Amino acid sequence: MIFYHPDCDLRFSEFGIEIPIVDDRAAHVFSSLQYLYPFLEYTNLSKIAPITRADLERVHTHEFLNHIFGTPAELQEEIYQCYELKNSEGQFERYNPKNQKKDWKELVNIILLQTSMTYASSKYALQNGFSYYLGGGMHHSMSFAGRGFCLVNDMVITLRKMQAEGLIKTAWIVDVDVHKGDGAPEILQNDPTIKTFSIHMKEGWPLNSGTLRDPWFIPSTVDVGIEVGEEDQYLARLEAGLLELEEIAPKPDMVIVVNGADPYEFDELPSASFLNLSKEQMIARDKFLYQFFKSRSIPQSYVMAGGYGEKSWEIYLQFLKFVGENSSFKNS
Repeated sequence: MIFYHPDCDLRFSEFGIEIPIVDDRAAHVFSSLQYLYPFLEYTNLSKIAPITRADLERVHTHEFLNHIFGTPAELQEEIYQCYELKNSEGQFERYNPKNQKKDWKELVNIILLQTSMTYASSKYALQNGFSYYLGGGMHHSMSFAGRGFCLVNDMVITLRKMQAEGLIKTAWIVDVDVHKGDGAPEILQNDPTIKTFSIHMKEGWPLNSGTLRDPWFIPSTVDVGIEVGEEDQYLARLEAGLLELEEIAPKPDMVIVVNGADPYEFDELPSASFLNLSKEQMIARDKFLYQFFKSRSIPQSYVMAGGYGEKSWEIYLQFLKFVGENSSFKNS
């Protein structure tokens, strides 16, 4: 099942935000899949349950949520911090207010809609074995603040909501984005029911700032750091890391895969440059994940996470073409 609707696309250019996420990367993937599978249609948003404040409060602090739903000034400061729109001297960067066509409340509404889609997609995966939402993956968001272009943590919100509804007891979050998945370990550090895994570049952001006392250094259940030049070891170390996670917490009720395309060698985000996998290595990564979970009958739900520049959409498409050739896509 593919979950997608263009109303969920976060077109940063419409908010004056200048980060190299291509506005139509998800649309490009979906239209290419639709060419192969003409029966695919947009997800019916009227059937998608909204994320409530109560859902958010299972994950995020009252103070943070009061700012998100507070005054325009409070929300604006949270946005500036999350998307790094001001430098240490208080000057704008990655942001041109003259190009902003929509206000910050609309950005929040789209993010909450994306979170609803992550939940709906994951619920479908639980029942049917596999789903892919062309969006979401806000893995740097912590309990107390947004960070690293991620305002709220849609994966943890989804899993805690599913637990509250009695749908699952245990889960994994498996993060293969190029940057360390730091939000979930911070939120879940005292939660034994959801285990976290991150394979990421060992150098660079977010591990190149602050001190070990900062929350982005809180370890995942299993962390695998890839050094510069170790691309040929990536797949073997991914497998070893997942086997270690399996030893710690075997057979979760489901897994959410943070399926970042930014380890790709042609990714255009400068902070992703310390790990450069070829297109062939990227599809090998995704095939391995799919088969690892399928062979263990672990329901698997995917979110896009990071993928920057004109070629990132190719990585998602090649994986979903593989899935389509090895299963049968259904309409959402």
